[in-house]
Amino acid sequence: MKNIKFIPLFLIALTLIVSSCAIDNDPAVIPMGEAVTASLDKTGEIYAFDGDEISVGFVLSRTLAESTQFTYTLNGVEKSIDLIQGQQSVSLAIPNVVGESNSIVLTGAFALNNDAVLVGSTNTSVTFISVPAINSNGLEILMTWSNAVENDLDLWLTNEPPTTSIVTSQTGTPSESLTFDNTQPDGTYNILPRVWSAVDATVDVKMYIIHPNGTIEIFNDSVSGETTQAFYYFVKFEKVTDAGTGDVTYKTTKVAAESVF
Repeated sequence: MKNIKFIPLFLIALTLIVSSCAIDNDPAVIPMGEAVTASLDKTGEIYAFDGDEISVGFVLSRTLAESTQFTYTLNGVEKSIDLIQGQQSVSLAIPNVVGESNSIVLTGAFALNNDAVLVGSTNTSVTFISVPAINSNGLEILMTWSNAVENDLDLWLTNEPPTTSIVTSQTGTPSESLTFDNTQPDGTYNILPRVWSAVDATVDVKMYIIHPNGTIEIFNDSVSGETTQAFYYFVKFEKVTDAGTGDVTYKTTKVAAESVF
């Protein structure tokens, strides 16, 4: 009788051990309805050089067995993009036009079957600033300004003092850009905004200077929009050529945005 009772107890214990091992070896199962997080794959301000492709990815923290829709704003305009089931991210291409800035803000994400999708606290916005490509043979200068639809500014580069124009950009577009070639004589030069016409009493101006080595400098100031065709000081720079190596460097100086004439 003792042997008869012992065998079933042993079998029960063995069964429990086997069952326990089987459970431990199963892959983890994510409960239905568990929250996932939505974010962008880029954040902050990113310079996009002319010719580069611009894109931003909308990403889930894990895949879902259902479609997901991300909502976002592009320069303040509400839009949406869909992610097919089983995928973890979807990419949005953005045109790269020199002088333009594109800001993307992730505002929401919604799963088809109402699984909870939360927008994360980080990586929810990115701004791409399109600038001229790096030019090893010269200085690239880009000027943008406020209310460019109604305010029309030109970009001039002159000698010092400003009596002769070296190169100008007067396109009538929402930005102006030009190149100062390394073959120009050494010396001091002026970068001047000119107000061709403006509806605003004050125009905010931003100047991007891209050096041959890839360094980007940004200068901000305001000029009066009340006097048409007025020139304003903004940035001076000195071009220096190393006599031994032939290397060209530029040293910039921000000056007060005062009327030239």
